[in-house]
Amino acid sequence: MDRYQPKSDEGTPVPGAPQTVVTTVDDERMYVAHRLWKDTLGRQNLEKAVELLEQGKLPKNAEDAISSYRAHVADERPTLATKVLKDLGYLE
Repeated sequence: MDRYQPKSDEGTPVPGAPQTVVTTVDDERMYVAHRLWKDTLGRQNLEKAVELLEQGKLPKNAEDAISSYRAHVADERPTLATKVLKDLGYLE
């Protein structure tokens, strides 16, 4: 998650998620902000998704993975989580 450590006060943009930036990352969460909302993604949930992907239990296509992420990992900003996983190279 070092890729998302903010390099400025404006945060680090999330590719594919317009107007969404990562403001902070710690050992447990990734803090994200959009002009209309602020939220977090749990590191544990992202790691669980990676495990399921490696086991072939989640689809590799980012669009298909959204509903599977919600059902099998967490209902925690699944669209944004799949964009992060795609940017990190886990999804196509």
